[in-house]
Amino acid sequence: MQIDLNNNAALFNSLIEESPMPIALYVGENMLIKVANKAMLNAWGKDASVIGKELHIALPELEGQPFLQILKNVFQTGIAYEAKEDRVELMQDGALKTFYFDFTYKPLKDGNGDVCAILNNATNVTELVSARLKIKESEELFKKMILEAPVAIGILRGKDFIIEQANADLLKLWGKTEKVIGLKLIEGLPEIIDQPFPDLLTEVYETGHPHYGYETLAVIEREGVLKDCYFNFVYDPIRDTNNQVTGIMVVANEITTQVKARNEVAKSEERFRNLLLDAPTATGFYEGEDIIISLANDEMLNFWGKDKSVMGKPMLEAIPELEGQPFIGLLKEVYRTGIAYHTDQQAADLVVDGKLQTFWFNFTYKPLFDSDGKVYAIIHAAIDVTKQVQLQKQKDEFLGIASHELKTPVTSIKAYAQVLERMIRSEGDEKKASMVSKMDQQLNRLTSLIGDLLDVTKIQSGKMTFNPVQFDFDSAIVDMVEDVQHTTSQHVIESDLKSGVQVFADKERIGQVMINLLSNAIKYSTDSNKIDVKSYVENGEVIFSVRDYGIGISKEAQPLVFDQFYRVGGNMQHTYPGLGLGLYISSEIIKNEDGRIWVESEERKGSTFYFAIKHI
Repeated sequence: MQIDLNNNAALFNSLIEESPMPIALYVGENMLIKVANKAMLNAWGKDASVIGKELHIALPELEGQPFLQILKNVFQTGIAYEAKEDRVELMQDGALKTFYFDFTYKPLKDGNGDVCAILNNATNVTELVSARLKIKESEELFKKMILEAPVAIGILRGKDFIIEQANADLLKLWGKTEKVIGLKLIEGLPEIIDQPFPDLLTEVYETGHPHYGYETLAVIEREGVLKDCYFNFVYDPIRDTNNQVTGIMVVANEITTQVKARNEVAKSEERFRNLLLDAPTATGFYEGEDIIISLANDEMLNFWGKDKSVMGKPMLEAIPELEGQPFIGLLKEVYRTGIAYHTDQQAADLVVDGKLQTFWFNFTYKPLFDSDGKVYAIIHAAIDVTKQVQLQKQKDEFLGIASHELKTPVTSIKAYAQVLERMIRSEGDEKKASMVSKMDQQLNRLTSLIGDLLDVTKIQSGKMTFNPVQFDFDSAIVDMVEDVQHTTSQHVIESDLKSGVQVFADKERIGQVMINLLSNAIKYSTDSNKIDVKSYVENGEVIFSVRDYGIGISKEAQPLVFDQFYRVGGNMQHTYPGLGLGLYISSEIIKNEDGRIWVESEERKGSTFYFAIKHI
């Protein structure tokens, strides 16, 4: 480009045009674009065709933003306007995008002192602002992770170990409140001054090496009293971008109960002591859809039978034996849906000491969310319950053996009792015959209990057989209601059967469930005289319900009623005897039929039990 250095106007225009700083000149109250250099046109995402147009027409996206009004105010008042890092939405490549500018609106006046134009100088600071916002967002995410972590965790900053963050679990372990945030650690917890923790923290801060503490004694003041507490904990150095240590992350797990219990257990109770020792809390932290192992504490590594070389790897790569097991899929589902997952006694096959072994765990996958509400990581907490599961299996095996051994003699006794009753009645002694009849009734009850125990052992061993047939659902209900109605003279069972469908299932097992629900309704409603039975079809399922008007079930107890051996608590155990197996067996039968079973209840107002299965 050739420039005439003697032509001041041309030289000025050239300087404006080639300036890397966006510059524009708006003339008149309608803000006619008189000048807009290349930098300004690039900032707007426009070309030179907008020159000569009014600003609101050239940039329609400014409608609803404050800039047109600000320009109007500057034109009317003659007072310049300056802004720093102001946000503006501009159309770029067909999409509305966010930018940040430092800019000025400077009024230009004519010979009469009236504003005739406005000079707009601007500097694009979008990258600077975006970088600062990302840093802030990262800090907020880190703080949120600390606060939401299902383990006790906190951050200490600087050589004085200022308590920058401490989540609720850590404050509880310390026996302190949020008032300690911002204090030096030894000010917030003065009782640790003569304990080893300040020196350990100093060593970690100076060397940059983490410290792992196991079953470490700490004397903590809680509610004004010094108490001996035991912890597994980690002091992990936090580094800045220059790899300099700036603070320490504290992760702790209190194991006071386990340690004290272990110390108090006699050597003859070694098995129980080992059970407690094998139940620590393990924690992992996973990121991304590939489930990258970002953090796993020593307890978790011990569970896996791995070392710290798994850090930074996808879980499936780090623990290849999980291929074909449900855990990777569950983690990905939690990541996708943002819904936490918890399960008890889940089997896992893991390579420990070079051998593939089966363990059982209670565990939780908890998603963590970023500022946009999207899952960015998952916290994993687990407890090894392998020994509990093995003990349960031993108990179930014992019950199965005992039930089988009891069944034969009880059957024989029942036969003798029936023969004896007939003999005594034939002799005309009704009083003795009645007593033998009552004995027979008790034998019936004992036979039913043994049958329940046998069903439980079959369920636990997977040997309960199912023989599905096609049958009319409502007709089966009529038969069961008729059988149960003969057992009570107090209650009237009223039926409202509207399903009208056929089902393909084990008719005997389904009938067993119906009788159990009907019998329970009678047993637990001694002060009423009515039982309601219904059937209907809804969402592709046929639903059976039994409503009583008895004692009802508390909200706390409702989730437990289908558990094995659950019974009504307190004095009610004597009023309503039983082993607490009927509902458990019923629920297992319905589960095996790919159905579902549930209860709705209110104390002193009765209960309604439901089950639903698919129909033909």
